[in-house]
Amino acid sequence: KLVAGLDDAFPPFGFRNEKNELVGFDIDLGNELAQRLGVKMEWQPTEWSGVIPSLKSKKFDVIWSGMSITEERKKEINFSIPYVAGAQIIITKSDNKSINGRADLAGKVVGTQLGSTGEEAAKRELKNVKELKTFDAFTEAINDLNIGRLDAVVIDDVTANYYLKTQPGAFRIVDDVLSYEPTGIGIRKEDTTLLDAINKELKAMIADGTYAKISERWFGT
Repeated sequence: KLVAGLDDAFPPFGFRNEKNELVGFDIDLGNELAQRLGVKMEWQPTEWSGVIPSLKSKKFDVIWSGMSITEERKKEINFSIPYVAGAQIIITKSDNKSINGRADLAGKVVGTQLGSTGEEAAKRELKNVKELKTFDAFTEAINDLNIGRLDAVVIDDVTANYYLKTQPGAFRIVDDVLSYEPTGIGIRKEDTTLLDAINKELKAMIADGTYAKISERWFGT
């Protein structure tokens, strides 16, 4: 079997539906890849802030959870080929007309997920915010934005677009990209055979159109 660590509150990559079933883009992609490798896929929810130490201590075999590929992370683990092109962006309530770029967040309360590249981008790119609040899951940050406890959330663009689609009229994306970052599957440095196998199957799924079908299902594109 292949055990994958993930954040199970991270739509549309991996999250719980109304029946508490684990669904999402990564889930469909991972299950398909495991089938091609001839192994059983097992998904293991984990705290995102400790996801790399958990991988290195062999609590699971891979991190498959819309994980951004960064130079800092590459020092500790390997990554598959990129399978989603992503960006860290700012969202706010749709009726908030005062926030139109990062400079407008001075003196404001901003939320993001603890241990995410959204947190890194916020710390690096946002100056003079009143407070940067971190949450265990993006769903919590979105809830606080919705009820007015936050002025904005720093989040990846794929997840932001999911919330715009599922809660129409509630939020808007600010036209100011904080960083561009591709998404990959995290693998221990020593597991080179597994890395090669995953890359081979990802490329095959892209080539034969399977990836496109899964992408259409979750992203509409």
